[in-house]
Amino acid sequence: MIIGAGPGAADLLTVRAVQALGLAEVVLYDDLVSPEVLELCPPSAQLINVGKRCGRLGSTQEEINALMIEHAQAGRLVVRLKSGDPSIFARLGEELDALREAEVRFEVIPGITAAAAAAAAAEITLTDRRAASTLVVLSGHHAQSQAGSIAALDPSRTTFAVYMPGPDYGRTARELAESGVSPKTPCALVSNAGRASQQVRFLLLEGLSALRGVVAPAVLIVGEVARRADFPEILKLLARQPVPSPALESPARP
Repeated sequence: MIIGAGPGAADLLTVRAVQALGLAEVVLYDDLVSPEVLELCPPSAQLINVGKRCGRLGSTQEEINALMIEHAQAGRLVVRLKSGDPSIFARLGEELDALREAEVRFEVIPGITAAAAAAAAAEITLTDRRAASTLVVLSGHHAQSQAGSIAALDPSRTTFAVYMPGPDYGRTARELAESGVSPKTPCALVSNAGRASQQVRFLLLEGLSALRGVVAPAVLIVGEVARRADFPEILKLLARQPVPSPALESPARP
């Protein structure tokens, strides 16, 4: 089974995911899967960290595929546990191809993706009909190569959800601006969405270059949907700072 672990909080898992984890004999999990989700696995289950993060070497995709197949063919109930939703920036296609080629039966259980969790944390909607007619999900690692397709959209009516936008937020801002997104476009930057430690910052696109020390994982939501009713007050507070401020941080919510 390939399961989406969601943004991290165990109570944001689907009921089916919890049930499946309770039956697991081998769990191959990503680095961003939280300890509280792993606690739902049986004590007898073999837990194997196959994650790679922030350039740190980890298991290759080929090694992960081989482990899934090896344990499944040995008759064990294998769970491949991915943070967020498996179908979004999680190399699900490569794993499914490997399982099909090995004739291993599988089931995919979806999870809450980071963009949805981030929007909930920031108390905004990704597709407010008054401000957005298009939602574009981007990987910050490949934003530059996607510039052409972005330019074909109407940036003023588009919400951009950028996964893994750091650590060079200035580069992300420049690439979006070069694609036609106004530097004055409001943004919501959410770290650890859905967890007790979540942080929400509101700022303009042009202010991203001043960001420092943002805790990963983070999602950047860019678009008019991030212009909350209190956005003018947020900008006034930022303007009164003696030095460029990363942004205003809203309190975490349980």
